[in-house]
Amino acid sequence: MFGHLRTAVSFVAIFVALSGSLVAQRTVPRTFYISATDVQGAPVLNLTAADFQVTENGVTREVSRAALGTTPMRIVLMVDSSTAVGPMMSTFRTALNAFVDALPESEEVVFISTGGQIRVRAQATDPRDKLRAEIARFASEGGANAFLDTLLEADQRFLKTAPAQWPAFVIITSDNGDGTREPNVDDYNKLMNDFLARGGAAHAVIVQGKRTGPITDIIANFVDNMGGLRTTINTETSLPALMKGIANRLADDHQRMMTRYTISYAGDLKVTQPEIKVTSSRDGVQLQMSVRRPF
Repeated sequence: MFGHLRTAVSFVAIFVALSGSLVAQRTVPRTFYISATDVQGAPVLNLTAADFQVTENGVTREVSRAALGTTPMRIVLMVDSSTAVGPMMSTFRTALNAFVDALPESEEVVFISTGGQIRVRAQATDPRDKLRAEIARFASEGGANAFLDTLLEADQRFLKTAPAQWPAFVIITSDNGDGTREPNVDDYNKLMNDFLARGGAAHAVIVQGKRTGPITDIIANFVDNMGGLRTTINTETSLPALMKGIANRLADDHQRMMTRYTISYAGDLKVTQPEIKVTSSRDGVQLQMSVRRPF
């Protein structure tokens, strides 16, 4: 049995350091989300960083960023292309097209596959025609499902490099319980806590074999910590409808966050469970805070 997967049980405890250089600086970047409304309950959409005052454990912190969530989402569409999914390819392509058709054109999609090793099939800046062309030629590459390695690399290469955008994973994978080696749970736990601290989204569909293994356990932990959609199916027939549902969920969540502010500041590295309070200098503005999106 592999090591212990961590579950984030407290919103105030999810902030983590993002680089070693922060230790010397004794600060850590922290982010949360704010809904600002007027006395009639209508969103207030013209606030700046100067309009927010933040304290951490009673100490005033300077707000470095206050921006509405109107930038495109950056979605990693991570799809199993191992030997196990070879017979399902036709349905997989139908499901991927259903996802793309339902997703707003403004959202960015990185299309990658996990058969043997990570393969980048479409970049975030590629037009939808290129993405659809890659879906049309999508085929099994054989080999084992390099799930966790791909998850870790994809976050580093495609999501952490776009810090101003809402990061998301959408995963289609098989799990036959046939992993050939123990997963690196320490690396996974670091990813999970960091991704949660960055307000990430995650949704997944698992096509389950006769037995399950670490892939299912990792996905359950990852997606459930992010509050996402997670479905396990025995056959792939329902996959197109499920992927359309995930696309609709992403679109709805992003629409809601377009009227919320992302607030960032430099916090005290020594404070592991900060008590954060935020107020506005703008008269008549009412604030609601969350460390998770959407809300």
